[in-house]
Amino acid sequence: MKTLISNVNVFDGKNSTILEHQNIVIDNHLVTEIFSGEHSQEQFDQVIDGKGQYAIPGLTDAHVHLGKTHIDGATASYDAIIGAVVAGKLLDHGITTVRDAGSVTTGLKRAIDEGVIPGPRIFPSMNYLSQTCGHGDSEYAHYNRDIQYRNPRGVALCDGVAECRRAVREQFFLGASQIKIMAGGGMSSICDPVETLQFSLEEMKAIVETTADYGSYVLAHLYTPSCIQRAVEAGVKSLEHGHWIDEETAKLIKDKDVFLNPCPQFTLEEVKWNHMGEFSDQPSQLKKKKKPGSARVKEQMEETTNLINKYDLKILFGTDLMIMYNEYEPRESLDFTEYKKRFGSYKGLLAATGNFHEITKLTTYQNPYPDGHIGVLTKGSYADIVITKGNPVENLDILGDVNNILLVMKDGRVYKNSL
Repeated sequence: MKTLISNVNVFDGKNSTILEHQNIVIDNHLVTEIFSGEHSQEQFDQVIDGKGQYAIPGLTDAHVHLGKTHIDGATASYDAIIGAVVAGKLLDHGITTVRDAGSVTTGLKRAIDEGVIPGPRIFPSMNYLSQTCGHGDSEYAHYNRDIQYRNPRGVALCDGVAECRRAVREQFFLGASQIKIMAGGGMSSICDPVETLQFSLEEMKAIVETTADYGSYVLAHLYTPSCIQRAVEAGVKSLEHGHWIDEETAKLIKDKDVFLNPCPQFTLEEVKWNHMGEFSDQPSQLKKKKKPGSARVKEQMEETTNLINKYDLKILFGTDLMIMYNEYEPRESLDFTEYKKRFGSYKGLLAATGNFHEITKLTTYQNPYPDGHIGVLTKGSYADIVITKGNPVENLDILGDVNNILLVMKDGRVYKNSL
């Protein structure tokens, strides 16, 4: 089917300059032309009048966990159903692609890709890798380690180089497009204080090397300078969270051209913050244990923000979307407002568009969507397009209100249209 979107102002996902009064031609699921001037509507099967509003690339969220809930008594089948519900809501918010940072999304991804249910494209990490007594070591994982590859539930425990190499290969066997590791302590787990360094340098290098053998890259959960420095030395390309950065670490990230995903936004996380350590899968003997380092991480956010801006670090947009406490609404809208406060509108929007496009290149032949570009709006892009009421390059707060998302198209199909 051939579609024309007429009379729109275009943000291409790369440049801050808006292309005014443009027309977008879509042939099936790809953008084939963007032009200004006169046009005939007769050759198109569908014509959408953009009414002078703003067309931007479909938005991305580079840190979600769609395949697992943190709800008492949840089973794998329950998690899958809830994940499907949340996936559909993500589209309504303009999120057309996500990178799942650790959960088994095999069935969900297939159902979305086949058009059975609505939802974003998924770049899956499958099980995240954790050392014993690391951020991913839950009561279930710890005591069911012997069946973790036969019955995956979001984490693979591995210690030593040989186990780490096998764990990477197991995730690619499941369909991962990149590998996620837990390289430092966590906020929502108890046995591993935030300050702990997880995986030795030798283990981490083995993970990075094995991942590279399969044509892809590693993203790592971490917070502190020492964890970040070890991960960068090992060759990790995407740093998740990283709220506790100092000057030396910021310089290293810049020099090594590594991506940083500074999520979640703790100013919006008071409910989650107050419940840290109460997840149902934590070891019962450790629940309610205090984690003093967690408060330090929260306090460091302002300094980290200043260093990100000072060194112009490449950031991704992520929410760390976790499904918990029976709250199923996506948080993207609120987080865009926080990105504006921390990084400005253009840089915040770039994080959710063009920067994601850049990191997808690191998946090489593991990219599950190789036919078009993601995160940019140019010739050859997938027809993942959002039309907004107002210019988000100048004011990212526009994306903070879902009512400003006037049209959502993914793969050439319109899922929402209130133009």
